[in-house]
Amino acid sequence: MTIKQFLRVSRPPTLMATIVPLLIGGSMAFITHHFQWWAWLDILIIAFSMQIGANMLNEYFDYRRGLDDHESLGIGGIIVTGEVSAATVWRFALVTYGLALILGLILVIYRGPLLLVMGLLGIIAGFLYTGGPYPLSSTPFGEILVALIMGPLEVLATQFAAAGVITPVAELLSWPVGISVATILLANNLRDMDKDRKHGRRTLAIVFGRPAGLAILAAMIGIVLVWISVMAAAGLLPLKVLIVWLSLPVIITSLKSLSSRDSWVKAVPIAGRIHVIIGVLLAIGILW
Repeated sequence: MTIKQFLRVSRPPTLMATIVPLLIGGSMAFITHHFQWWAWLDILIIAFSMQIGANMLNEYFDYRRGLDDHESLGIGGIIVTGEVSAATVWRFALVTYGLALILGLILVIYRGPLLLVMGLLGIIAGFLYTGGPYPLSSTPFGEILVALIMGPLEVLATQFAAAGVITPVAELLSWPVGISVATILLANNLRDMDKDRKHGRRTLAIVFGRPAGLAILAAMIGIVLVWISVMAAAGLLPLKVLIVWLSLPVIITSLKSLSSRDSWVKAVPIAGRIHVIIGVLLAIGILW
């Protein structure tokens, strides 16, 4: 596999979903005054490796099930084009997970076995999402799993790795972060619902349909903003985090653009942009 092929199957745009939980977890670690830069960088690489590994497994299993073809959107496409064998992608996925395991063991030695448990949960969740006889990615529960793993698990693992503690405020804040990540998956499933329906999948988008799915997507984003605002009003977060509302014009414009059927091709980048903008503004509000 060449570097170019590796980058394609890694799906770099999806890594933007990962950076926000790591950024918020790192911010919450920083304000504890026990922040360790090297530990944060270590878990950042671990998270990216696991995300890349999950993307490869997703590509591998979707190919095996016949879900991907030359016209599929959002995939690396190196298997369906015959550039790289499915077995090679499988081996590279194992290598990326192996790298995450090695780097994780360094943190386990430094911080304790809790991080090992969290890491194993992440690996198991990645397999349950895309692998096995009943992958959760084909059910209405995919968004829930992603919200749990990319929210509470990643945010709290990051804070613990970087600062050695898990604070109650971080626990509360990790939930809207997870919901924000899940909007990207919902956008992806809304985009692919016609193809997914043909293959017998029953994603949340298929269960509710595109108009209701768009309303759910908007509601999820609204929940994220309101949740953060309530935490600020309760004194759990600095009032400066209210700058997340500066993202509202982008959110409104972006969601309006999805009212057209043709615009769904760009649904994932649109949801990803909203997710990153909110995440960056939230981190600035915490650290400012």
